[in-house]
Parts: sequence; C-alpha cells; structure tokens
Amino acid sequence: PVETEEEFTMARRLPLMAHITRCRRQCTAMCENVSAQNFAVASCDRRQQNRTKSVSVASHRDVALPSQFVEAYNERNFDPMTHQRTDIAFDPLDGKLATSLDKSNDTPTSTSNISQDWLETQLKRWRADPNDYDEPWSRQTVQNSEKRVLWTNWTESIVRDPAQSPILFQYDDINEDTDNIETELLTRLYQYGLVLISGTPSSTDTLPFSAMSESSKSLHLSCKSDETAEAAILKLASLVGYHPLQTLYGSGVWSTSSESSFYDDETGASGSTSTADSAYGSTSLPLHTDMTYMTTPPGVQVFLMVQPASTPEAEATPKGQSTYLDGFAAAHQLFLENPEAFELLACTERIYRCLDDQEGWHMEAAGPVIETKSGGVNRWGPVSAIRHNDLDRLPDLPPYCSSLDVIDGSFYHKLTNAHEAWNEILSRDSMRLVIDLQPGDCVLVANQRCLHGRYAFESSAYPRVVMGCYVGTDELHSKMRRHRLPVL
Repeated sequence: PVETEEEFTMARRLPLMAHITRCRRQCTAMCENVSAQNFAVASCDRRQQNRTKSVSVASHRDVALPSQFVEAYNERNFDPMTHQRTDIAFDPLDGKLATSLDKSNDTPTSTSNISQDWLETQLKRWRADPNDYDEPWSRQTVQNSEKRVLWTNWTESIVRDPAQSPILFQYDDINEDTDNIETELLTRLYQYGLVLISGTPSSTDTLPFSAMSESSKSLHLSCKSDETAEAAILKLASLVGYHPLQTLYGSGVWSTSSESSFYDDETGASGSTSTADSAYGSTSLPLHTDMTYMTTPPGVQVFLMVQPASTPEAEATPKGQSTYLDGFAAAHQLFLENPEAFELLACTERIYRCLDDQEGWHMEAAGPVIETKSGGVNRWGPVSAIRHNDLDRLPDLPPYCSSLDVIDGSFYHKLTNAHEAWNEILSRDSMRLVIDLQPGDCVLVANQRCLHGRYAFESSAYPRVVMGCYVGTDELHSKMRRHRLPVL
C-alpha cells in the first residue's frame, strides 16, 4: 500500500524510468553498430539532440570526422564577402554574445557543398600521423610527391644537376612564367625546405667597384640585365610571402658586408639596423635557424651570393662554403635512435636572446628545439618547427619546485645528453649539404625547418658579400594555403 504522496508519485514514475533506461540501452547498442565510415550522433534525450544525424565522410583507418564539425562548415554559416562566421549570435546593439541558444527546432544542415578532398585534408590534419606527411628521400623520389621529403646524403653535385635535383631553378625561367613558377617554388619549399636558384642578378651599387674581385668585375661588366640584386631579392620574397619581413636587420634587403649599406627599398632609404650578429664576421657558423629569439621566427630566409670570399686556391682551405641541413630529417633520426632525447627536446622550452646595445634591441623568446603537432593518433605528431641556435640560447632552468633538495642534477644531466645526441646528428656528414655558392646563386631556406651555417673564410680586400631578406611565417603559410599546400 502507498502511504504517502511522495511514495505514490515515485511509484508512478518507476515504469517510465524503466522505459527510458531500456531506450537508452537500445540506442547505445545502435551507436556501437554505426559504421566507422559514417559518424553518427544518436541520442534519446531530445532536449540535448533533436535528431539522429549520420554524416558520410572520408574514412581514414576507421576514423571519421564528427558531424558537428562538418555541418558547421556549411557555406551558409560564412559571409560570402568577409568569409567570417554568421552563425555566432550576438546583440546587434552592444555586441554581447548570446549565452545560450535553443536549437531544439533546428533543421539538419546540408553538407553537400563540402568536397571529398576537403574532408580528406581535414581528417589528415586531425589524425596528425607523421606517416601521412613525411617520406624519406631517395634518387627515385618523384618530384610531385604530396609529402614532405626528408632529405639526407645530398651533395652539391646532386642539387646542381638539372637531371636529378628536385630544388634547382633558373632565374630566367622565373621571370618568364611568374604565375606558374610561384606554385612550383612554394611546392618545392614545402617538400624540401630548400630551393636553389641559379643566374639571379647580383649587381648592386652597395658594393664599390674597388671592392670587387676580378671575377666579380667581369661578371658585373658582362651583365646584360638592368635588374639589381635588391630587385631580384624583393621579387623572390613576393613570390613566397608577399613582401619582406620587418626585423632588427631592416625592413627590406640586408647585406652581411661591412662595405654595404642597408636598404628599406630600392630608392636607397636606409633605416636603423643591427649588425650585432656573428654572421657579420669571418668565422665559421654552426648550423642554426635564424631569429630563435622571436616569438614567431621568420618563415623563409632569402640568401643571394653577390661575391664569394677571395681565398687561396688550396682545396683544403675553408672559403666560406654554405652548409644546410634538413631539421625535420634530423628530428626523425633522433626519434628513431633516442626517443627519450626527442621527448626532452620536444617538451623543454629553451630561452633565446638577442642584445644590441648600440641600436637598443633586447629580444627574447622561448620554445622547444623540436615542435610537433600533437593530439592526433600518436603522442608525437609530425614535426612542425625547429628552433635551434646554440649561440643565442640562454642557460636552462629546471621546472620550479619548492625545495632545492629536489633538484638533484638529473634535469641537467638528461637535458645535456639529449642536446648532445641532437648535435651529434647535426654534425654527421650524411646529414649536411655543403655548397660553394657562386655569384648569382640564391637559396630560399624554410627557416623553421632547414638549418644553415657556413665555413670560415679569410678576410681580404674583396669582402664576401651575401644579401637577402626575411619572409614572415604567416605570410608564407598564407601563400601555401592559397596554393592548396598543407600547413600544420
């Protein structure tokens, strides 16, 4: 017998609750049987989801994109002019965002305007599987590979040979077909992180005739083009990133020669620039990426050899040869040989600094040596950036703890071993490409992928002159997206 009103109410609810429980169990069983190639959302609670929606999307190893994500990309949710979202509710007078939305009566959103290629691209980014992005280089590697090619064992003869070099371009070809060549340059830069362009104009008024070597004078006098080195550098920068990046070395073209001025533009307007860097000396430079002390380092560095170092003919004498290395390939090798070292360099933030007392610069930034895309199918996704310059790196500090007794030295021991393992890979001849750049050789370097350095050279009356500029990372990525290249 029911004695109270509360017990009476509960007794009437019991059958209904049992029915709801059965429904939920049935729905759970249904969801477990939904094909992995068709992501389905099923719910018995109509207050949270008023429909059972199944979105057919590109399957990738038994994983598919959530329907909520795909539906939100419907074209009607974006303004056709600004491409900004239109499905965000806010007050038209004060701009306050809506705190809650009743979508119980929403109709399903069509996804017919979304292409299969787009679905595949988004699914690959979501998975973040290194195997989807990278492949090792071999002489049989096709140039039209859609993946990043991790190169090793490159020599100057390989990269200069038109028959087998995947990165070689001629400047005259760039001038004749700018529209198509932009796609080619960006594709090679994405694949290899390095591009070599021969025959680039190298005449510049910033190098006095008296400071030119005999070979430079001959080249200068025989040049039939009116295009200057500065103009050529700015043109190449525009192809891969719209315009040069403003840095402490100037807003346009820089030069590593003390004989040269710095230019903001071709009119010769100079600006306040820094020369507080070992690049302006004649010593060797260890492999490094540039501007590690910037929160977002440049995306591309443009190097144009104007005049090589004038050195004795002896072959054993260093003469300022340029060195390059694929940082993504080095990171991959470290992961294979020493996973613990890879993890430490990917998890530990290092601090980098640039000080210039004369110009008043003090820049600092922090980041791991190896940056990866995380959150995907593996703990470590594809490597997205390298930040490495031992000359600008400040001493490391372990994670804070309340007692100094806890710091037993293991942090420094492990980190030192990890960094030495990394530097050992960078020192291998099989990883390093050494090129004796000649006048007119221009190299585009993906600064957050490929490291660069140089051999020492002897100072003389004929200075070694390299000119160039930087391109911003955001600008590079914008260009790559416009040409449908992957950006992590």
